[in-house]
Amino acid sequence: MQYKLFAPCPDELTDLLGAEIAAIGGTNVTTGYCVVYFEADEEVYYKAHLCLRLAGRICRVLKEIPAQSPRIIFDKARRIRYDNLFSPDLPISIQVASGQRSGKVETHLIGSKLREAINDCFEHHKNVKPNQSSYKAPIGINGFYQKDRLMVSVDTSNESLHRRGYRVEGHPAPLKETLAAACLAVCEYDGSIPFYDPMCGSGTIVVEAAQVAVNQAPLIHREKGGFGFEYLADFNASLWQSVRTKARSAERPMQSTIFASDISPDFLSLARQTATNAGLESNIQFSTQDFFKSEKPAESGLLIANIPYGVRMDEKEIGEEYLVEMGEMFKNKYKGWRCAILAPSDSPLKAIRLKPQKKVQFLNGTVPVKLLVFDIF
Repeated sequence: MQYKLFAPCPDELTDLLGAEIAAIGGTNVTTGYCVVYFEADEEVYYKAHLCLRLAGRICRVLKEIPAQSPRIIFDKARRIRYDNLFSPDLPISIQVASGQRSGKVETHLIGSKLREAINDCFEHHKNVKPNQSSYKAPIGINGFYQKDRLMVSVDTSNESLHRRGYRVEGHPAPLKETLAAACLAVCEYDGSIPFYDPMCGSGTIVVEAAQVAVNQAPLIHREKGGFGFEYLADFNASLWQSVRTKARSAERPMQSTIFASDISPDFLSLARQTATNAGLESNIQFSTQDFFKSEKPAESGLLIANIPYGVRMDEKEIGEEYLVEMGEMFKNKYKGWRCAILAPSDSPLKAIRLKPQKKVQFLNGTVPVKLLVFDIF
């Protein structure tokens, strides 16, 4: 069985995600705006959900149909055999998005026609009405409407793939796990050199780094029933267990040291608990300290700092003085290191007074942020 799949991600990461998909065995990998399309056999299909670090979701394409009118959408969509895909007892959510050249049919009307098509399919083939609830639905039917065509897919992720399963509540502004993984990927971190997060907060970046270093599958901690594909009729439980077992056996010893610190003992405690939940606490050296009064923990390595801002700074903006001090710290104490900072895009980042080797724009929730990467010589 070959599946046609796609994985949304920030547009800046499509090439990196494409390479990640190809590395686990995905084929016919192509990139679009904020999405990577690929094909996979059944084993790679499961492996993608478990092992991709940068994907926001994974969706399985059911069919692409003409969509010039509501009637055509209903007529074509009803021919998809939903009754062979999932049980009529399961709640179903339906979401429709449109591209820039979508056509004349409103997205809410497309969603309505997809719901009617699903109902018609079950009534015609099984003589039953499917569940009309969408509350906590494990079945997600998606439509993407563009150029009078509609791609109908099923969300096989269920929850967003940034929800790894190890997060600890209590931090005012935790970083999304996929954004942390993106920062590491942009910095080309592979676990072979020392890593340091000097403002670790709840520990997301440092745990993602530790996962890379020991080759731990990022979604290995998601609980049973946490993926959408587990609710589909063709779910192969034995193969899924085999994929998980292979992922566990592929883990490796730590190649280099990982360091994490924060000026707040409470945040450091959260970071420790996060690492414990991921089974990685013993792989990380934690310390409570002020970064600006510290020394580099190794002769060379990678440093990534998610600079406190917003609620982490009581809504205060990052000032020039702070960034000047950050730049001086890098220049004077981190020679031989690659240093990166993640900060709001509207910060006075030129105050660092270093020329970045890379600049990448992201969204941290609703906040536009920039990752600046400096090689310090």
